[in-house]
Amino acid sequence: MLKRALQNVLIGMTFVGLAAPGVLHAQEAGGMLQARFPELANYLNASEVLQATVFEEIALTNESPDSAIGKTLLRESLVELSKASYSHYHTSANHLAMLGPHRLAESRATPGIQAMVREEYSAAEIERALLANGSIPPRAMGVLKRGREFAEQLLDIYLNDAIYDKHGAIDEALANYLSNNELSVAALPKSSDLLSKHQYAYAFRVGFPQLSGMTWASQWLQLATLEITMMASSQASLEAGIANVADLYVQKIARAHGSMMSLPTDIPTMPVIAPNVYSFHPGAAYVIDNIAALKVVIGDILAHPDVPDRGAAIENMVAQFTAKEEYLDQEMNYLTFVLRGGIFNQGGPALGGMEQSERNRSRVATESQHISNYPMR
Repeated sequence: MLKRALQNVLIGMTFVGLAAPGVLHAQEAGGMLQARFPELANYLNASEVLQATVFEEIALTNESPDSAIGKTLLRESLVELSKASYSHYHTSANHLAMLGPHRLAESRATPGIQAMVREEYSAAEIERALLANGSIPPRAMGVLKRGREFAEQLLDIYLNDAIYDKHGAIDEALANYLSNNELSVAALPKSSDLLSKHQYAYAFRVGFPQLSGMTWASQWLQLATLEITMMASSQASLEAGIANVADLYVQKIARAHGSMMSLPTDIPTMPVIAPNVYSFHPGAAYVIDNIAALKVVIGDILAHPDVPDRGAAIENMVAQFTAKEEYLDQEMNYLTFVLRGGIFNQGGPALGGMEQSERNRSRVATESQHISNYPMR
């Protein structure tokens, strides 16, 4: 009855020329995916708890007296990586093995984190999981929460058959997201240097390859779901796409022959995994990618063994990601950066799977170097 009443309100507003595409959506935000595809909604909710748990496990590992050897190995690996010509997050060269310097801690934590994928979590439980990690400052928590809610809005808009002007609704949702300057990241491409050249870069990926890969599998799920939801031409194709993407996600998270090599080894990005979403809604796509990059940077700061004040370091990076006119890059530089590693390393296409990388030559082989342009005014 409520849905029918809201539809009548929207129709009446349209006749008088006042229809706002987000009015109906605002009253149903967060519920469409759960109502129509509860299994997938549970996977996405669980992925947020997974992310929070990964952060907590990293912080606990750094505090453990048993981590001294792992810290030493991590320092040595980061020094070697800093000297390499291919030391960028998105690269087709030298992807790291799944056995990191803290492999014992990862091996103990991984089974429990994998089991989370099958659990059901409410919004309140997600909040509690995020707040449980005292290493993350309140503003960073607020930015991650607002980003999560924005991604949920995008899905709801495309799943809501009563919203006819999808593009207008997305634009409205983006404007609303950006209305809180303190808790929103930029809707423009951030410089790759924020990811690749900050003081503690690569500590997350190098120190915890399994845990970082699991968070990237969850990021892949979010992007693939957005792409399928937006591009489905019928209810049947939508249902088939959703079922397929859920199966692929489980395959990535589950152990394959005793290893974790099915996990992404690179950060999934909109132009690679959800190219149509990026093409139609670039501002929204940049927000999602910037949030993902910020999560990696937070992971770097938590994972690095030599951060004097983790809270202050995170706050500093949050300030750079939320700056709307600084630390920006040109679109072509951004595309070059995110497309560098190829589709396979970022988890494969939203529909279908890939058994091997489509990349035949590395950046090292082609002597192709990344040039960053920031800030962009």
